[in-house]
Amino acid sequence: MNMKRISFLIFSLIIMIIASSTVFAANSELNGTLGTSYADDPAKYGLDISLHYNWLLDPYFVTGLESGFYWVKWDRKIGVKQEGSVYVDVKADTNAYLIPMMFNAQVRLPNLKDKLYVTPFVTIGLGYSFMILHYSQPDFTDSNTGKSYNADSITKLFSGLSWELFFGASLKPAADSKVDFYAEAGYRSLPLKSGDLELDMSGLVIRLGVRYPL
Repeated sequence: MNMKRISFLIFSLIIMIIASSTVFAANSELNGTLGTSYADDPAKYGLDISLHYNWLLDPYFVTGLESGFYWVKWDRKIGVKQEGSVYVDVKADTNAYLIPMMFNAQVRLPNLKDKLYVTPFVTIGLGYSFMILHYSQPDFTDSNTGKSYNADSITKLFSGLSWELFFGASLKPAADSKVDFYAEAGYRSLPLKSGDLELDMSGLVIRLGVRYPL
């Protein structure tokens, strides 16, 4: 993906925010979440943080923008070296830093609150995601083969279309409280590319969040 396309996407997002804010500024809310996400290719869970700006169309339908930060770290054994009288594994570390940008549509069911004591909702999102992948390994001499390896460090930018589907429920701690707390779980699709390289960072997402009207 070239820089012109990235610039166009960022510019389009800014225009969308400005235009939407003008129309819906009177009925909006800010959401923040903290949770964990699973990535298929490294088969690891990572830290997931997100921020949402939503426009309340009516009590049942909501649209909004979402972005955040997803970090997952993993390692793999690349050799063995001797430390004193013992042999220890030598590992290479990989860190993935991902920034998703989504446009979301949400359906809420406030009419079920009296029966369930919570407000169920479902969210679907579509967008684009960027990921910085950093790989590093130390210099060492493998005790099994006698071969020496130099330290190495590689950083690559991945990107790709993304979508997500969440189911959740929110709870207001008191009738006169402006704050809602909620929990949600779902699936996020993140097939990302960098040239000929592909990584599938898709998987389960579980988050706890809080809403506050603006």
